[in-house]
Amino acid sequence: MTENDMTIGPLPRMTPKIVGAMRVHALLDSVGPTRKPVEMLRDVPDAIVDQHKDWLVPNYVAPDTGLMIMAYQSFLIELGGKVILVDCAVGEDGNFPARPDWHLGKSDWLNHLGQAGHPPEDIDTVFLTHLHLDHTGWLTRKTKDGWVPSFPKARHVTSATELEFWPKKHEEFPYMASSIPDSVTPVIEAGLFAPIAPETEIATDLFVVDLAGHSPGMIGLEYRQDGQVLAAFNADLMHSPVQMAAPGCATMFCADPAAAVATRRDKLAQYAKDKTLMFCNHFPGECAGHAVPRGDGYMFVPVTG
Repeated sequence: MTENDMTIGPLPRMTPKIVGAMRVHALLDSVGPTRKPVEMLRDVPDAIVDQHKDWLVPNYVAPDTGLMIMAYQSFLIELGGKVILVDCAVGEDGNFPARPDWHLGKSDWLNHLGQAGHPPEDIDTVFLTHLHLDHTGWLTRKTKDGWVPSFPKARHVTSATELEFWPKKHEEFPYMASSIPDSVTPVIEAGLFAPIAPETEIATDLFVVDLAGHSPGMIGLEYRQDGQVLAAFNADLMHSPVQMAAPGCATMFCADPAAAVATRRDKLAQYAKDKTLMFCNHFPGECAGHAVPRGDGYMFVPVTG
């Protein structure tokens, strides 16, 4: 799928955002209908979409099928003279037979990088929130000589836990069987990957934050000033705004569902209090917005323009 396949909602991808000294672009890989909430989320209330229909439908849940609309994308940060890529989406030509919708796929992701004003050689840091296949695809590109790093001049970082866990365990998960050897291993073998710890400041006022739960060592980024979180890069804290309406629902893919729920509740409470601009990897359209308390959960209010 490409961004043109998304016919629900007003915009296929996020307009660039400026927060303080930071400028952020979204690099869209694909977007469209995926699964019903009950097919993807644990313990999801039957009536959750009906209860929040006024804001979930049609932008986040398709009115005709009930399928959640999800995006697969990266974020490009320009801050303090640095260019930081957050996650690498699904990529092209990947061998994903367990995911027919991604298998040997194509996308406009590289064009979106160019539209943001940067060739691959401009990237200083590739920040991987975790090593699931829909976040690592563009780490490498397929050539006649095999898979090679897409960003040979950049340092690549993720948590030590992710670097330890997935290269050893990927074969136990059908949807991960080929993504680690094709997308991650070539970068490791090129000496470009290194672990990064929570609370590391990777650019001015931009800090690594622990988001473990969905993946064993998932991390994100927070842009902080004067004791407040002005912006946050959430990784898979939420896959859909449905999880903001029902924050107690982990996905079927969470490594530690209880930890994922606890992390989400903690961060949503903080971000609502701080009026944090959240950049959400899997939200379609204007995927940067605020968490506003509503009932037992939150409403996602996107920021346009």
